[in-house]
Amino acid sequence: MDNVTTAKTELVNTIKLLIYKEAPALLENINFDDDDIFLEPLLFSYFSSKREYTFSNELLEEVIQGYFVDKKELKIKHSYHNDIAYIPNVGYFLKDKEELHEPILKIGDFEILKEIHPTQKRFFREYYKGHILNHNPEYSSVWKENYEELFEAIEIIKKNLPEFYEQLVFSNKKIYLHDNPKILNFATVETLGALYFYVLGKNNLIYYIEELIHQGSHNFFYYVLQNKKDFFKIDVSNLSMREYTNQEWDYRDIYGAFHGLYTVTKRVECFDLLVSQNVFSGREKHELLGRFTDQIFRFRTGLELLDFDVVFTEKGKELYAEYDTRCHTILEKYKKLATFFDLSNRDLDFRYEDFCKLNPIEAFYKKEKEGFFEF
Repeated sequence: MDNVTTAKTELVNTIKLLIYKEAPALLENINFDDDDIFLEPLLFSYFSSKREYTFSNELLEEVIQGYFVDKKELKIKHSYHNDIAYIPNVGYFLKDKEELHEPILKIGDFEILKEIHPTQKRFFREYYKGHILNHNPEYSSVWKENYEELFEAIEIIKKNLPEFYEQLVFSNKKIYLHDNPKILNFATVETLGALYFYVLGKNNLIYYIEELIHQGSHNFFYYVLQNKKDFFKIDVSNLSMREYTNQEWDYRDIYGAFHGLYTVTKRVECFDLLVSQNVFSGREKHELLGRFTDQIFRFRTGLELLDFDVVFTEKGKELYAEYDTRCHTILEKYKKLATFFDLSNRDLDFRYEDFCKLNPIEAFYKKEKEGFFEF
């Protein structure tokens, strides 16, 4: 992890420099050697927002004041969303109320965001296949009724996938849960360290495990690919796959597609370990194997069609080959899943409820008794 540690140090130094340029006095009242302060996701969303939005410079102090060594009276003017202000490392405050409304909710290595911050709002859009359908959708936090099961999923990962858990903790800090499934789950380098999941119904343990691996790996891969010129010869963030593969359906940019290879590979690796260790049985195993099957259809969806000499540096080619080979090798072991499970009604996301309509659990139990799911 030497390269990602170096990348993290570079990002910390960049945030320090940005604070120094805008409000140098703030650095006098925080622990300059505490890198975690400068990896606060709201600092990334604050500085990245300046390209498109104008927030008062006073907002920077509001974001960082919870980390002050010498505590001062809190300043809260620009941090309200839904009349609730989130002050990192302090808690939540109602508009025109001085007393604390809600404390920070952190268990182990992760914090649940009970409400988002104004600098994060711009990322909440309803998308469908590359098109924004709604720039200002409705959504509400659903942390209270869902956080316990999320932390149960985190504990399962920590216990059974310790190597991945180390990467998850390295690159992720905070998680927001909301109720709009049209806002697809995401992580972005512009709020680096935060994860955003929609929640449908209950019994979401396997869903949370997949999304922690999926979106959490995006944040880790941002560190891996921080210096893009080391891996790519062209501007992959602004060039679409369809321009280079002639697949008209492929709306992704090349950078996003490469991220996709990595996140599919990580899910395949982790699912393989969970299946091999017999961590789940019954309904949960049924769902896990359904989600595993879904990865078969998400692998090799276009990157393999690129002209590698045009797109990748030698280092980029090596990285592609590493993940492609690793993913292919594991999927070969599980290829018979695609002959049993029917995923023809899957749209963008795997939904277990839809999966069960074509793959009743009774058929799964019958096949399991026959030893079909021995790998």
